[in-house]
Amino acid sequence: MMYPGSDKLDASMALAVRFRYGNPDRLQTTCEAIDRELGRGAYHYRYWGVDAEEGCFLACTFWLSEAMALLGQAELASENFEAVVAALDRNSGTYSEMADPATGNFLGNLPQGLTHLARIQAAATLSGSNL
Repeated sequence: MMYPGSDKLDASMALAVRFRYGNPDRLQTTCEAIDRELGRGAYHYRYWGVDAEEGCFLACTFWLSEAMALLGQAELASENFEAVVAALDRNSGTYSEMADPATGNFLGNLPQGLTHLARIQAAATLSGSNL
């Protein structure tokens, strides 16, 4: 949830898996809810209700791929990772902060270091390096 007492999902909770915070079964259920409720195609919104204001927050998508891998769902994590990398391919290797899930257009800050860092970390985890 976004904050105590909230009923809104926050995709940044996928980071809890990386830091081994909480019960793995509950983290698994949380990640499944994030994917189901905040996912749009290859992308994920940061939190519930933001779709009217913003695009999908790309770091969250990479955080979720990493979380799935760390929770033992390596095949699904790899599929999701490859799908978002393919969707973001602009032949430049430069990623933005957000993307429009309908068009794939980059939105927000460009380049966005957090997106790149999240991609590198997810790739390292998926490759078994887990930095």
